[in-house]
Amino acid sequence: MNRDLPENARWLVEAIARALQPRHGTGVAEVLARLADQDVSDGAFRAPEPAGLPVLAHLPQSIGETLLLDADVAAAIAAVEEELCWRQSSSYSDALLGEGFTRNYGWAEIIGPHGFFAGDDFLLGLLMLGPNRHYRDHFHPAPELYWPLTSGSQWSIDGGDFAEVPQGATIWHPPMALHATKTSETPLLAVWCWTRDTGTPAKLAGP
Repeated sequence: MNRDLPENARWLVEAIARALQPRHGTGVAEVLARLADQDVSDGAFRAPEPAGLPVLAHLPQSIGETLLLDADVAAAIAAVEEELCWRQSSSYSDALLGEGFTRNYGWAEIIGPHGFFAGDDFLLGLLMLGPNRHYRDHFHPAPELYWPLTSGSQWSIDGGDFAEVPQGATIWHPPMALHATKTSETPLLAVWCWTRDTGTPAKLAGP
């Protein structure tokens, strides 16, 4: 294990917290309050089993774009990128989400069962979605915040029209709200957070 990994993992958590503090979107205060309650001490650190996915081919470009938004967050992600455990929802498939989706999708936990710190009914992580993808309507009991680190992503809630969300804006999904995401030519890298009720995974809407 990289001897600097515990410090770098904590750096990423703290960099995200610092970046969110001046933002006033719905849910940001809840995320920051819950994040402050999490144990990210050296004693709570554990190294996940690193795992990669094909979508990470887009990660260098996405970190470069993040650099323009928040250099500290970009550098902190780069410091731990080789140590993250990237995963996919087991119920998702190309048959359900379109040819090539599973090669262009993945998420990693920073805080959570597969992250650097276990968390207390709280998940913090990164999402990657490749270009020209549609992550269609899904829902879950956990309230969720997204913070897109790249530009050009479009978002829909409760079946509404898709609207582009600027790089660095925040998006809040209340419990059980339907929500979906689309990308165009630019891949999406986003921070995501579930603040409670994290035991039930996301479920796609419809058949």
